[in-house]
Amino acid sequence: MKAFPSPCGYRILAEGEIASVIAAIPPLPARLGSEPTSWRVEEVSDGNMNAVYRLEGPAASIIVKQALPYIRVIGESWPFPVSRIAFEARALGHHRRVAPQFAPELLHYDESLGLLVMEDLRHFRVARHAFVEGRTFPHLARHMGEFLARALYFTSDFYLTTPDKKALAADFAGNSHLCQTTEDVVFTGPYGDRVLNRVTPGNEAIVAELRDDGDLKQAAAAMKLLFRSKAEALIHGDLHTGSIMATEDETRVIDSEWAFHGPMGFDLGALIGNLFLAAISQPGHATALDDRTETASWALRAAADVWAHFSDGFQHLASDHESEFFASDVFSRIDRQAVIARHLDSVFTDMIGFAGAKMIRRIIGISHVEDFETIVDIPTRARLERHALRTARRLLIERQNVSSIQKAIEILQMEAD
Repeated sequence: MKAFPSPCGYRILAEGEIASVIAAIPPLPARLGSEPTSWRVEEVSDGNMNAVYRLEGPAASIIVKQALPYIRVIGESWPFPVSRIAFEARALGHHRRVAPQFAPELLHYDESLGLLVMEDLRHFRVARHAFVEGRTFPHLARHMGEFLARALYFTSDFYLTTPDKKALAADFAGNSHLCQTTEDVVFTGPYGDRVLNRVTPGNEAIVAELRDDGDLKQAAAAMKLLFRSKAEALIHGDLHTGSIMATEDETRVIDSEWAFHGPMGFDLGALIGNLFLAAISQPGHATALDDRTETASWALRAAADVWAHFSDGFQHLASDHESEFFASDVFSRIDRQAVIARHLDSVFTDMIGFAGAKMIRRIIGISHVEDFETIVDIPTRARLERHALRTARRLLIERQNVSSIQKAIEILQMEAD
């Protein structure tokens, strides 16, 4: 693959350089405290894409994230644009403005080094990791519903003027390579015999069936077209449970480098699909002391609650804010609410289809998830993955007929062995 141009002055920072680079950025040294020689650097890279470090001083710690010119977990054989970090900085700025309680604090952005410095969420857990351990969070579903309502509404046609909406979409149009990558790894790659795809032993037959399933591939293509063409709002672009950090009381959304103006249902579908995966995988983590039934039930309730809080929040925001879209001398409140309700129906259908597509890519595509990968017993993992694939297929193909989130959950429950 051809390498992408890097910013002037860019270089990959070695771990030993982190402290000296941060020391030259006021007011970060004062935040950390004492002298740089006393600071401690620890690499905490967790995702697939970037190098991430925790820099700790006597007064505080911060997170330093550098975009590499390739995908970190694959290496130089898969070049990737450093410019993605610029879009993450822009998206984080929008999230801090419209939903500050759910976005980490951005402390510094350096375009030339492809560097973000953020608050350290060290007391938070990555949601996916917590679910694998059987831990749940009482406010996560409500928080994510609220975050999505605000993040999507305030960047949509329902709130922005036409020039403002077009300008915002243009501001993220340069993130096209990441969009193209999503299209390939979510809607195309899993349905072909690609080198980097992986199939759990025991699932060869069902994967062959799926890759020969014309109805399924046509449904995936339809969702790909929506992803490419439906520019409804500024979306996170990769909102899975690994992009959410939580405590008992707080929730933060991270890693928005895939952001662009796209379909509202994509972020919702990614999150709902990953919560479904969390639920389906739970029996694989059961112990003699915990059969994980309650954790699985919680994940399904969380999926339903995310949609409920999102749809209620979006309806209230769109009904209560004055906007150019709904001229006050033309639309009554009832008219506005009817238009919004129809829009939410469309978002829901898209969400169900995107959920199915995201579930399939996490089972037979290039990038799998810890929910299943950490299940040691391979036959159990394979059986639960088949449950996920059957569920996902139905969600994709039957999305137009799934009338409620409860119906989607019923499909999931029906497809269990």
